[in-house]
Amino acid sequence: MKRGQEEIKKDMKKSQQSQEEIKEDMKRGQEEMKQKLEEKLQEMKTTIEDSNTKLENKLKEFEEVVEEEINQVKEEVKAVEGELSETKEDKKEINNRRYGNKTLRGEALEVLRTIPEASPNYATLTSALERRYGDAHLQHVYQAQLRSRRQRFEEILQQYEADISRMVNLAYPTAPAEVIEQLLVSSFIEGLRDPEIGQLVRLARHKTISEALAQALEIEAAKQASRVTSKVRQIKTYQYQDRERKMQKPNKNLIDSIKDVLEKFNDGQNSEDSSTTRRRPIRCWTCGVEGHVKSRCPQLPTEQNQGNAN
Repeated sequence: MKRGQEEIKKDMKKSQQSQEEIKEDMKRGQEEMKQKLEEKLQEMKTTIEDSNTKLENKLKEFEEVVEEEINQVKEEVKAVEGELSETKEDKKEINNRRYGNKTLRGEALEVLRTIPEASPNYATLTSALERRYGDAHLQHVYQAQLRSRRQRFEEILQQYEADISRMVNLAYPTAPAEVIEQLLVSSFIEGLRDPEIGQLVRLARHKTISEALAQALEIEAAKQASRVTSKVRQIKTYQYQDRERKMQKPNKNLIDSIKDVLEKFNDGQNSEDSSTTRRRPIRCWTCGVEGHVKSRCPQLPTEQNQGNAN
């Protein structure tokens, strides 16, 4: 029995060893398969990349050829257009020379006379007319007018805003839309007649002229409403004061009459005092006694009195 068990154990060990060997062989085979697959994948990638580079190079060459052909066609088209434009310009020059003098009248004909005869073409004529009647060179004038523009007396805000927008568009015709809006808002605020409205609109920091105009109209309406209420209060106070004045009128009349009587009485006393001052008694200069003059004084010597009597 013991021998049989030992043999069985030996067989079991051999079978385990054989299984381990089989597993190792399987692992080796799997690793070899992986390596082979990776090598094949790399080969495929390299071939694909090479084919892509070749295709890209071919496409570039084709695009270059197409661009060259397109440029050639464009040059040919430009040459044809130039020839056509030259013929058209020649025809225009001929027609303008023929009919230019006939169509121009009045001041425009005087402008034509200012052009020298050495270069009497259509371009010089149009440039001279633009300088005379165009507004391209008046941008500085419009800018100065815009800087000095203020809201006039009895001018409503809508009219003022329309005039500001017109002047800004004339002064800055080539400016972008955002710059135009900023100029409109700043010019509108700076020219407002009421400084309080200007301060409130400036603090709001509006980005468009329509928003600034709407707020200015709201503030103006609120101020007008507050003025109406204050006027009503003033009228009520004035009515109350008028009533008090009417009640005080009879008292004032009495006081005035009393004052008149007192003034007349004082005038009478002053007149009596003045009459008494005029009738002062005569006083002698030698003896100082009232009632006689110096020549009639009894204290003088008799000879002098007799001489005076004679």
